[in-house]
Amino acid sequence: MVESNVGFISTSERRVLLAPPSFFPCDLTPLDLNPADCCYFQETFVYRLALLPITWFTAYRASVSLDLARGFLDSHPERLEYFNQALVLAMFTVFTRTTFRTFSSQTPQRRRESPTPMTAKQIALDAVDLTCNLRGYGWNFASSMKVAPQTRPLTPTSMFLAATIKSLVAHILIFDFLHYFSQILGSDTLGSTVGGSVYDATISNPFTRQFRATLLTILVGLLIYGAIQIGHDAYCIIGVAVFRQNPSECPPLFDAPWLATSLTEFWAARWHQVFRQDFLALGAKPLSLVAGRPGGVLGAFLVSGVLHFVGLWGMNKGTDIRVVYFFLMMGVGVILEGLWRRMTGRRVDGWLGWVWSCVWLVGFGPLMADPWCQSGIMGSVFLPQPIRPAVLLHKLYLTLMS
Repeated sequence: MVESNVGFISTSERRVLLAPPSFFPCDLTPLDLNPADCCYFQETFVYRLALLPITWFTAYRASVSLDLARGFLDSHPERLEYFNQALVLAMFTVFTRTTFRTFSSQTPQRRRESPTPMTAKQIALDAVDLTCNLRGYGWNFASSMKVAPQTRPLTPTSMFLAATIKSLVAHILIFDFLHYFSQILGSDTLGSTVGGSVYDATISNPFTRQFRATLLTILVGLLIYGAIQIGHDAYCIIGVAVFRQNPSECPPLFDAPWLATSLTEFWAARWHQVFRQDFLALGAKPLSLVAGRPGGVLGAFLVSGVLHFVGLWGMNKGTDIRVVYFFLMMGVGVILEGLWRRMTGRRVDGWLGWVWSCVWLVGFGPLMADPWCQSGIMGSVFLPQPIRPAVLLHKLYLTLMS
């Protein structure tokens, strides 16, 4: 594992447990502002520019000082280390979005079918939506974003909630079975918080070793998809049931990414677009001015790689530059598809495009999967062991076979 802790505090001893004083100290100073709060004081460029370093500092401070894992679990808190990973990802998003919004000439505005009185309550709701709506769906800056077609009934609301709850339960069950299978396949290494490689050095046969690594890479990809989908379903249920959002404001996050017939289709349309505006504003647009479309493509994937590079550090075991290489290779693949279209006049498509996409994604997948496994994330606890469906089913099977 290639570790790098430059600019970060790498030991959990320097963190503090999550508690109200962590966010609201008694001796409140301008440097103690919650980073999310700073976004809504940025009314003019001068104010935005003045508040930008404060936002950067508070985001950095939260990343290196708060410890969500040990705030929730006293015994073996390392099994909840992914909470800190989520925290770091959130603060990095605060960093990127306040950065490009500070210098952007486009003011975020809600797209509404009918005029809505801008009361104090509506302004507050828009501020919350701008914070939590990571894709920016329904806002002017996301008008060109490709959104998957709705597959759930929008009316009545109870039908939408029932379909979303069904999806949530199904994805939790599938996620748990895949996670359990990964732990069994990885033996004691991947199933512990110490972490282990997808490449088992004890397997002498190179084909068997590579097959195991490939299978684990696919499982890691499916688990990433499942975890994000579970979060989205939970978000939709809370938004609609508690905050009375319209179900139409909660379109699908994914569009069957396993059906993609090109890398371009996979990343631009079928995979989630949660960080799309960050990648475009800080990567694609600046580098496209220097190197045209290829520069823009590599710039977007470079920012994506940095996002995952920083997020991996949140697991408290250093980080790994290979995750950046993975996303850069995805950019290379998209550029190659563009060259193919220019040379032949045809898009990468059809079953050959599907094979091409699978080979490229899975072939370079270990650059992403191996660092994740080495971080110990496969040993994390997502459901309590006594009630895990996969564990209960395995015990039942052993009982019946004995």
